[in-house]
Amino acid sequence: MNLSFSRFRQDVELAEQRALFSSAFPENAGLPPESEAFYLRKFGGFPHQPPAYEYIARDPDGMAGYYAAIPLTYQINGEDFLCGMVCDVMTAPRMQGKGVFTKLGAYSLDSLGKDGVDFVTGFPRRPAVIPGHLKVGWKIAFRLPLYLMPLRTNALLASRGVGMLAPIANMLLKATLGILQFFAPGTEGLNVREWDWKEFLADQDYAGFLRQWRAQSRNSLEKNEAYLRWRLGFQGVDYRIVSAHRGDKLIGLSILRSCRPNGVPSLALMDIMTLESEQSVLSVLVDGWRRLAARTGDEVVLTMMSEHHATRRSLWLFGFLRTPAVFFLIIKCLSDRAREKVLPNPSHWDLMWIDCDDL
Repeated sequence: MNLSFSRFRQDVELAEQRALFSSAFPENAGLPPESEAFYLRKFGGFPHQPPAYEYIARDPDGMAGYYAAIPLTYQINGEDFLCGMVCDVMTAPRMQGKGVFTKLGAYSLDSLGKDGVDFVTGFPRRPAVIPGHLKVGWKIAFRLPLYLMPLRTNALLASRGVGMLAPIANMLLKATLGILQFFAPGTEGLNVREWDWKEFLADQDYAGFLRQWRAQSRNSLEKNEAYLRWRLGFQGVDYRIVSAHRGDKLIGLSILRSCRPNGVPSLALMDIMTLESEQSVLSVLVDGWRRLAARTGDEVVLTMMSEHHATRRSLWLFGFLRTPAVFFLIIKCLSDRAREKVLPNPSHWDLMWIDCDDL
């Protein structure tokens, strides 16, 4: 097999890359991720130079594979590390099963290391892609299960062909949530607000809040205003901020958006950051999520996090159930200092969807 590898040249190869995306991910046919505009927002708009690292494999018939990483900054024990968040890895259907994924991965990771990237992260859900990563030195750090808080059961049961049980199930669910709410931590002195994310950034001292939050976190993504404007802007959907306050002081925030996995109207909980006792702040935030869902017609709140943080936050106390769906955090260290300090301990990482490009 005659393969060559090089950096991707957006100015002359973008149309070919978009065609490869369409053939590799046919489920996105006609959807925004298939468009050039979406690509340019995602890979050209990130506040870093370069805004993305991109590599391709070619054979005599054209582009055979593509590999990309978005440059993120993580603070680990007070020290900044450059991370490449790997995404949009694809192989031409005609070349699948021929080792392109593994060979292009090896070339790309070597190039990323030479460009000063300390480590790379990935968040695969499909087990089939993990062996290809392991072959080039990635390690599975830990699992990131999906957790679901049902608010109504109509669409959830209908998707499983038992929609006729919804009235009874809704009565039982309402009673259960009422009991859980009775035992939930108190929220005296706290209030909750909902925002359009751009209005939130314009009105609140997010930078000051972020400094306090990072000071209490061992490993944390640099989620500054520039990052949020890129992360919440390239998808082209309506992200909402639900925030918790003690008086005028911002003490917690969450980021959410509506989605429809398997046809179920859902609120995807992208991120949570809190400064005070986590369960008390979560208690008032959950009230905000329920109000938002009542307005948008969403029937569940869906989120992704490690088992460690789900336990620490006592998600069960707010009605969350663990689902069978699981993402994985995979990591490969590229620099010596990363090999020493970037450890795959779930208690060190408070990761959610905001740390990846999903949703």
